[in-house]
Amino acid sequence: MKYRRADAKDYAKKNMHGAWGGSLTPFRPDYSIDEDGFKFNMAHCEQVLGLGGMYVNALQGESLYQTIAERKRVIRLAVDATRGRMAILAYTADPVMENVIDMSRHAQEVGADYVGIVNPKFYLVPMTEEGVYRYFKYIADRIDIGICVLNQMEHGYLMSPRLLNRLADLENVIAVKNISSPPELMATRALCGDKVVVSESSEANWLINLTVRGQQAMIASPDPYLLQSRKSTLVKAYTELAMKGEIAGAWEAYRKLEPIRMALNEVIVKTKQHSSYKYWTQCTGMVGGDGRVRLPHVEVNDAEKRAICEAVEACGLADTPQPVKAAA
Repeated sequence: MKYRRADAKDYAKKNMHGAWGGSLTPFRPDYSIDEDGFKFNMAHCEQVLGLGGMYVNALQGESLYQTIAERKRVIRLAVDATRGRMAILAYTADPVMENVIDMSRHAQEVGADYVGIVNPKFYLVPMTEEGVYRYFKYIADRIDIGICVLNQMEHGYLMSPRLLNRLADLENVIAVKNISSPPELMATRALCGDKVVVSESSEANWLINLTVRGQQAMIASPDPYLLQSRKSTLVKAYTELAMKGEIAGAWEAYRKLEPIRMALNEVIVKTKQHSSYKYWTQCTGMVGGDGRVRLPHVEVNDAEKRAICEAVEACGLADTPQPVKAAA
């Protein structure tokens, strides 16, 4: 690890910056993980697109449909592909708490920077804040790596700002990825923004969050690589300009992205989001595995693929994979 457990919060405050992606997992024709393709995508996002970090193998990465061994392998691949040049936040959440601890220790051992853990599922009984707190504390007490708490509706509820503030007091909780309402986001920033990194994951709000609300990192979304390619890196451009204080130039670059945002929204098939995203990235020069996804997800058909490719070409993002430097 790059920091001691006691220094986790300070390390994150100093080092979590910029727009972060949420990785997809390309599959081969037999639906095994395309390891070379995944490593290529990591290097492309770091070297070409300039992302500040990658949230690896979370819900967008179809981790729910992978074995524990596969999930561990993907974490190692991400670390090997970037070698510390892009921060790696490894998603280690699982219904079985001992699996969470096991995968988190693995992430720590192979060199990931942080782990991401979602609020736990309550089966057949109502959610209790005490139960959530004890869950995270039990895990935090048994690992040293920094924890990013993912607050979202996957398990049917959101954690309150009060509970998030309590979790922020745990020694190695370093960030909150908060998918919540604007008032609760504001309350969370006010309560614990001085202790941990508090992030909303919307790219559309990233510039205003960065320049007005003091959000130092956007953790995390596919948008930073969906909206960019080797041909156009406007997210990188407006992020860097804003961080240098060149606000007018940042807003100019941000506005140029609007046609791309609209085109993406028009062709993504909502019931086939993972497959649509993968095929879009394939058209922009990344490895998308022809849009292959594991069941129960459904893949985009030929007509949907044509619409995606046409949209990518119209946006000026169309490209083919280009060589990237191997990690030193």
